[in-house]
Amino acid sequence: MTLYTFLTAHHPSPEAVAEALAEVVGVTAGEVDVSDGTDDHRDWEAPVLCDCTALTGDLALSWDVRVAPDVEPAPPAEPEAALRLAALLGTAVLRPADGVRPSAYWAATPDGISTRARVLEGDTDGDGPPDLTVDAVEEPVGHFPRARVRPIPEAGQDW
Repeated sequence: MTLYTFLTAHHPSPEAVAEALAEVVGVTAGEVDVSDGTDDHRDWEAPVLCDCTALTGDLALSWDVRVAPDVEPAPPAEPEAALRLAALLGTAVLRPADGVRPSAYWAATPDGISTRARVLEGDTDGDGPPDLTVDAVEEPVGHFPRARVRPIPEAGQDW
């Protein structure tokens, strides 16, 4: 099974999410089930399942995607999938970076740039959606104009 975790700067419609995932993974939009948690009618047999959660702050939507192991050809690796989704949806797509820092991400832009990013979670009262801020990026990303542009150390190094 292929698993993807993404955060997007914009909140595309469920239909746009399904169409973009279908193109990236190589299935039809009808084979992608997208849920925002408010519907009880899921197609649990769909080859691609996507659970979306609304966010606040610099990021609008969190995606958890599961692709069935029998999808052929094999779906792209997460870095390539993020770049393709960014281009298709016209929005920055973030994916978690490997390492020990939960704030470490890679940002893919619609124009094909992939750059390190640091995401911080703000204070929430627990009732609303998570509030996420893109605090820093290594290269400018138009969707995050308030983010500081600076080198972001690898895991294990001091900020």
